[in-house]
Amino acid sequence: MAQLKVTFVGLNRITGSLGLALKRYERQGGKHQFTITGHDYDNAHEKEAQKMGATDTSDHDLGRAVSTADIVVLAVSYEDVEETLKLIAGFLRDGAVVLDISPLKQPSLRYAEKHLSEEQHLVGITPILNPKHLFDNDNSLQNATEDLFDNSAILLSPAANCIKAAVDLAFNFASIVGSKPRFLDPLEHDAVLGMTESLPRLVGVVLFQTLMEHPNWQDMGWFTNPGFAALTRPLFDIHPDALRDELLNNSEAMTRGLDQLIQALQAYRSLLGEQDRDSIEAALIAASDHYEKWVNARHKANWDENAKMPEVDRSQSILNTLFGSMIGNRLGSKKDET
Repeated sequence: MAQLKVTFVGLNRITGSLGLALKRYERQGGKHQFTITGHDYDNAHEKEAQKMGATDTSDHDLGRAVSTADIVVLAVSYEDVEETLKLIAGFLRDGAVVLDISPLKQPSLRYAEKHLSEEQHLVGITPILNPKHLFDNDNSLQNATEDLFDNSAILLSPAANCIKAAVDLAFNFASIVGSKPRFLDPLEHDAVLGMTESLPRLVGVVLFQTLMEHPNWQDMGWFTNPGFAALTRPLFDIHPDALRDELLNNSEAMTRGLDQLIQALQAYRSLLGEQDRDSIEAALIAASDHYEKWVNARHKANWDENAKMPEVDRSQSILNTLFGSMIGNRLGSKKDET
């Protein structure tokens, strides 16, 4: 039996749920024991995490909080990642492993190489949540739950030269909290998660900015419901500096994604302008069918089967993908003529 000390630096839904999952593991007779310390800039979060049973104790002194930890789970606001790694480097013991939950992995690995010693190790982790919680986007600590990682994956993105013991520790940690660990190259991680995480956040920000500048925004703002709130929630959950760094540090993937999105929006604009009912209906039916397949696949949670998905035909344009080859070619040729 191993006695492991874990420190959460940053307390939110993810770290709170990790703590609850570790405690569930112990209750179910797991062979390892965990002593969990919580640290957050907000004392109220430290007290709340301890009250809900996600941590055993809290320490508002960052250096002291990490000094004896075997595992440090780093979940700070993204603009503070490098500074936090720099601050804790002098306190981490040799052999400590930092599990970094930052939205991008390549920058964090560079920060670790710059600030951590050869005896301190960082592995990037990205939880993919239990499909049961797929449509729940409340990321507050109060929404933590012990089953958040069940029937799911935690993506592991270590550096190429990361020692095997640190990778094994991260792998076992991900398994203990109920997840199926999977490895993803840091470069691929940032490209893929940029499309599924950062791009939707940016769309929500841009939509809010667009409506905010509308002359009737003062009245329009009252006529908003959960759909609008869910799309624009990143402005509530994430500090503007964190969003800035998330976008700029992944600018190549973001510009590529934006180009595709703009092309698709222009295609819809053309069809709306033409009142092309049949084409719009066909596009929406196709999107609905694909969406249903995606939701079913996520709830099925058969990761091994999903891993065998065929390669995407990159010769296909976004217009063909959305609207079918005939409509896509027509819209594309019309665009070429202008």
